[in-house]
Order: sequence, then C-alpha cells, then structure tokens
Amino acid sequence: MVRQQMYSDIQTAPTETLLRAVADPDRRAILRHLHATDSCEVDVENLAEMLESRGQPTDSESVHASIELHHTHLPTLADADVIEFDRTHSSVTYRGDDRVEALLEFVAERLE
Repeated sequence: MVRQQMYSDIQTAPTETLLRAVADPDRRAILRHLHATDSCEVDVENLAEMLESRGQPTDSESVHASIELHHTHLPTLADADVIEFDRTHSSVTYRGDDRVEALLEFVAERLE
C-alpha cells in the first residue's frame, strides 16, 4: 500500500493525460518554448506571438489561434499539470518534468 501511495505522489498526471497534452503540435511548440525560456513565468501574449511566428497566419487565423491558446491549449496543459495557467495575470509557468521532456524528445526524434 505504501509503495502505491509513493508512486501516485511522484506521478502527478497519468501517462494518457500527458500523451494527449503533447499530441498537438501547437502544444509541443508551447512546451518547448517554455522549457527554453530563462524566465519562470511567460506572458500569454508572448506565447501567442510565438505560435503566430511559426507560420504566416491571416488576421482571422491569428485571432483563431489566440482563442485556441486561451480556451484549448493552455487549459489542456494545465489539466495535465504541465503548466500553471494564471488567467487573472495572463501568465504561464512551466511545470514540466522528466516524463514530459522524454515525451517531447521522443516525438521530436522519432515522429516529427
């Protein structure tokens, strides 16, 4: 029983939740950006600009991407305990761990 409790304390999100979180290319880009930044906290607008810079979106695509960021991508990553999403201050804090990093590395090396 103690062993099972220790395991659940170490592992904050089920593997399936992490897989869903890194399944989307935009979410992977967000995680890689957050991991690479020196700052602990990143402004959501900074993330939106980063996603926009990955392509040449039209104005309507840019608005759509920002909506997806706020209502889909960031909540999905927050639900997986990979980030902390502060809607009030419009900021994101990266909380990734070895499992997230391993998944991102695997996807980058083997699947992209």
